[in-house]
Amino acid sequence: MLQIEMTLLTKQKDRPVTSSTSLASGAAMSRFAPFLEAARLIDARRLAEEREVSGSKWFEYRFISAVQATELFYGTYIDLYKEAFRRDFDAGTAVLKRAVPAGGLWSSPGEFSAAWRARQIADGFCMPYDFFIRECIAAGIRRGVTWVPRPNQLYNLLSIPHLQERWEERRKAVPLFSELPQYRVEAFCGLPAQLEHQRWVIDSLKARHARPFAIAQACFVDHLFTLDRARAEFDPYVVEQMLSEAAGMKGEPVPALRATSFLPSCFGVPHACSPAIAPCSEYHVREECRTAETKIREKVAQRYGSDKPRDEEKLALNRERVARCRAKKALAGAGAGS
Repeated sequence: MLQIEMTLLTKQKDRPVTSSTSLASGAAMSRFAPFLEAARLIDARRLAEEREVSGSKWFEYRFISAVQATELFYGTYIDLYKEAFRRDFDAGTAVLKRAVPAGGLWSSPGEFSAAWRARQIADGFCMPYDFFIRECIAAGIRRGVTWVPRPNQLYNLLSIPHLQERWEERRKAVPLFSELPQYRVEAFCGLPAQLEHQRWVIDSLKARHARPFAIAQACFVDHLFTLDRARAEFDPYVVEQMLSEAAGMKGEPVPALRATSFLPSCFGVPHACSPAIAPCSEYHVREECRTAETKIREKVAQRYGSDKPRDEEKLALNRERVARCRAKKALAGAGAGS
């Protein structure tokens, strides 16, 4: 079991408040346990890449684990596959379509790896999974494909320019922000994701030339930034109008959050931790992550005999292929000689 005590500093009445929780708790261990199986299905390079996308993914996914994000992506894909099949191919049989193998996400290394990689591509573009999948499927059908693209076919290079254009259009047309309590000002503790989310919200309001009412709602109802931040970012006249619109506005209280609610998405992913370089160096739990990641790799090695079981499996399969090829050549040579 991982016996690590985490400390989360928040601000309450201008005084730091400490909230501690053990990474050996049920919530934390349920987050780490799937990494043992994921390490069997994903090679170390793909696991390490999780570090790179952890700081670029859509805000809604930055505090869930990489495995949880992949499961969410996979479930969204199944729903949108059926939606596309019903719309573009056969509405009558769409309900019968599984969209994925009967064994699901964990059925094989190929299935899991395809979903993991497609999800990482979406994370790299900072796009919600439903938007990314729906637009990629639509782009494939416009190119003339006669099937609904599988996860490993979603990120076709021909689709990327259109995908980015559509995302910019949506950003300008619709207010997009996360409703997670971690982004509320009451929970603010200076994490990179929180700072980026505030910047995103304010930039989006400016880009859409949002009315004072919308700014007031973001500030006083959704609690996405403080009044001081609004005064620093918007024209004084806009702020005056915003305050006028804010009369009677009140947000819901923030639910209680554990320290584990603020773990970055890549926390504990085998081979993804490197505290000396960004983004790991910017995280408040970088040392805790290094300890957790080391423990998880040890458990992977105990279970499979190596902390890189998928890499070892690939090497073994390659050696078998080489041996079979040499045996065939030797057999062919012996037959020709006789």
